[in-house]
Amino acid sequence: MARRSQFSSSKEYCRMILMTNNQWKYDHNNEKWARLGTDCSADVRSAGLVRAYQQICPDILAVQESSHLMERLIMQSLFEYATPQGERISYKLVTGGDTPIYYRDDKFFPIETGYYLYPEAVPGYEGSFNNARTKSYTFGVFEELSTGKRVIVVSTHLWWKSGNPERFNYQPHSNIARVYQISLAIQKAEELIAKYACPAFIMGDFNAGIDSACMNEVAKLGWTEAHDLCTGERDETKGHHFCAPDGFERGEPGVYHDALDHIIVKNGSAVAIRSYKRLNDAWFDCVSDHYPLYAFTLPQSCLPFGPQSAIMVLRCAGRGEIDPKSFSLWRRS
Repeated sequence: MARRSQFSSSKEYCRMILMTNNQWKYDHNNEKWARLGTDCSADVRSAGLVRAYQQICPDILAVQESSHLMERLIMQSLFEYATPQGERISYKLVTGGDTPIYYRDDKFFPIETGYYLYPEAVPGYEGSFNNARTKSYTFGVFEELSTGKRVIVVSTHLWWKSGNPERFNYQPHSNIARVYQISLAIQKAEELIAKYACPAFIMGDFNAGIDSACMNEVAKLGWTEAHDLCTGERDETKGHHFCAPDGFERGEPGVYHDALDHIIVKNGSAVAIRSYKRLNDAWFDCVSDHYPLYAFTLPQSCLPFGPQSAIMVLRCAGRGEIDPKSFSLWRRS
């Protein structure tokens, strides 16, 4: 007999688009950018972020390196707007230091939220691993208004320095710090899973590649990268480039092995990932050093049972263009 998922109730899960994006916390323009004929201030870059978010239209958006100014500017545009098709879209914010969560309040209601600032110290190791007090996690348990189905989302940003002595930003025990921090986020997510019996996603800038100690810990604790669960179109680039106070450049796309941003899933058997993509258009190069990463998810119960079972639905009604091949909803034959 097939083993039933622990999330098999009527409130098991809802289909949605999840997105994560490190926004690059830098609020003011500087002379180097001005000489390039552009502007890196939050006033200017927030318009690019809003353009990206309205183009993809995520149901839940986890961000990192968010400033209070950037939050205010983004919410002025995302608070409520109408798509060209006349659909009303509105967002609210789960505040949480540098790692807040935006969610569509026309579709979801948060039944529990919280924020945790990672400690500077890692037990048993010397050094400060959160000296700027920017590394944290924010969580939300969201209930879909139309169905009552629930999902847990955690936004996190882990320690940034390298554990490689040959790197310019080397700091001893940095790899251990990331393992410690992600274990704290996972511990909280699993407490919420036990309480609400629904799937959970942790999204954000892990500052860790696929073969890192951090991602090995993720797998050890029973979590899976959404990239590995994806059955549809899947991005294979690294998802980050040079964009800093000294300027910006597109650079090479790189490979997924070097990706720093991740979406990890608990109990992948209950969740289907139909698309795993990045918005890496050239116009975004001067907006942030991390391209937005997004995934279209749905319950495994919605997967096809035959070759004629697919129906194509264009999920996003934003002002940009999305390839409908990437956003397939399914019905039983």
